[in-house]
Amino acid sequence: MDRLLNKGAVLNADVIISVAGIPLIGVTLKAMIAGMETMLEYGIMEDWDKSSRELYASQETHLPLFPGEQILYKAFGYLREDEGLIKGWVPGIWNITSQRIILWIKTPGKVLFETPLENLRVLRVPASHEVRRELELIYPEGSARISLSERDEFEEALAGAAEATVAIEV
Repeated sequence: MDRLLNKGAVLNADVIISVAGIPLIGVTLKAMIAGMETMLEYGIMEDWDKSSRELYASQETHLPLFPGEQILYKAFGYLREDEGLIKGWVPGIWNITSQRIILWIKTPGKVLFETPLENLRVLRVPASHEVRRELELIYPEGSARISLSERDEFEEALAGAAEATVAIEV
């Protein structure tokens, strides 16, 4: 399963049904089975991915905010999950608030990741796909790799929210 998601499989089949040597029906089948990240790396389903990200980001979220905390920036993106049997990118809405970075997942409506802005370091890392740009968030309890197509805007919002408590390294 891991190989199928990471590498993918392609099926091409041409079927011709003939009667007495006369072709009556022709069927061409083309299918690709792979994880979404692999599909996007090969340039397949990019329009669907972009429209899905925009729709997901525009939807209302009900984040559990601290008193006086405000959402300053929202963007659709991914968090790299390396635990468990299947490793991959988990989609959600990245929220930069006046105090934290939060990854909100609409279904089932929960916070998947959060860390305070204090003592946060952000590193740009090489990405496997040109549409998604990756960042490494390094915080006192550990680190997390994230991916967003709007990386530059995310970094600007983060720098503005943190007022020099976040170190962004290129």
